[in-house]
Amino acid sequence: MSPSPGDNAQRPLLDGRAGVVFTVLLSVVVLLMLWALTDHVAFVLAACCVGAAVLAAACVRTRAGWTELVGGPLDGERIPSTSAARPGGPGLVLAVPGGGRARYSPDGSGRLVYRGRARGR
Repeated sequence: MSPSPGDNAQRPLLDGRAGVVFTVLLSVVVLLMLWALTDHVAFVLAACCVGAAVLAAACVRTRAGWTELVGGPLDGERIPSTSAARPGGPGLVLAVPGGGRARYSPDGSGRLVYRGRARGR
């Protein structure tokens, strides 16, 4: 269950992904150290492949996973793209910390732009 926006809760260290990325990048360092000690080219090739895989995964995850909110009380916040994909009605209505609700709708670039306070429920 996700915390509500009013709880001001932080996500636990990227749900363990930071530990995985750290371990994989540490393996790149170990492979390069093995190359320096043994002078075997296979270690350099393996390190380059692992590093390129991490970079590619980071680029794909960054582009596909989150949508940034622009303007209004939630300026700069990021929400999962699945939440932004199907806004109900005239736009996506989100709860604002401190009370109230804000309406966001997509612009031409795919970002969600603030369109004003939402009335009612």
